Amino acid sequence: MANKKDFKFFVIGVGLPRTGTNSTKAALEILLPGKCMHMFEVHKDIDRNLNELFNDDINDKDFRIFFVKYNYVAGIDLPFILKYQQAMRVFPDALVLLTVREPEGWVRSMKNTICESERVHLSFPCVIYHWIFPSLKRITSYLYSDATFMEIIDSINRGQGLEFYNKYVEEIKATVPSERLLVFNVKEGWKPLCEALKLPVPKQPFPNVNDSKEYQNSTITRRKIICWGLFIASIITPPLIGYGLKRNLELFY
Repeated sequence: MANKKDFKFFVIGVGLPRTGTNSTKAALEILLPGKCMHMFEVHKDIDRNLNELFNDDINDKDFRIFFVKYNYVAGIDLPFILKYQQAMRVFPDALVLLTVREPEGWVRSMKNTICESERVHLSFPCVIYHWIFPSLKRITSYLYSDATFMEIIDSINRGQGLEFYNKYVEEIKATVPSERLLVFNVKEGWKPLCEALKLPVPKQPFPNVNDSKEYQNSTITRRKIICWGLFIASIITPPLIGYGLKRNLELFY
């Protein structure tokens, strides 16, 4: 499959996280004949994806082989956007998609989701989550070692998120040839995306998934509950076992 001649990669996403990337992923998988690489896809097999794709020295040939092998015909969100320049070189005919939103809303969403998630995961008892799931520690370490990711987090934590967002968008517009670039807000719906890809507009509504509240409930709250549950269980389980053994010995004698 890796040498398949008719394979086509359609979309190189360069938009920052929390710019409608998950809704766009869902839309692209409706439009295109394959999957879209996204952080949620990375989490499905972290070790494989970090070993085969997200490493510092992957060459262009192996980069292409990965997407053919696993039938990924598009890529958006972190950590894919960290490889966008290589993707542009390997797939010169692919559309470059810059997902955008109102900057103040982006900063607010980042604070409430990814930045909050980072804070929670470094606090007690959620630090034990990485002990239980070492693969998650690998993806976290990978992101923390990347200058762009850390600049995103640090700029928001320093109150400079607006400046970072606007600078990033302008740099993409200056870097990517205008004939390859689509600046896209998910509020625009199907039309601009379908026109750029020369595809018909689906009859179903444009997807709307993974808003800030959904992210907080599905990721942050769930992990807090799991970690606190494990911590409490680790405290009360040994005494209960000890008590049970003591009672059994008393009954035996």
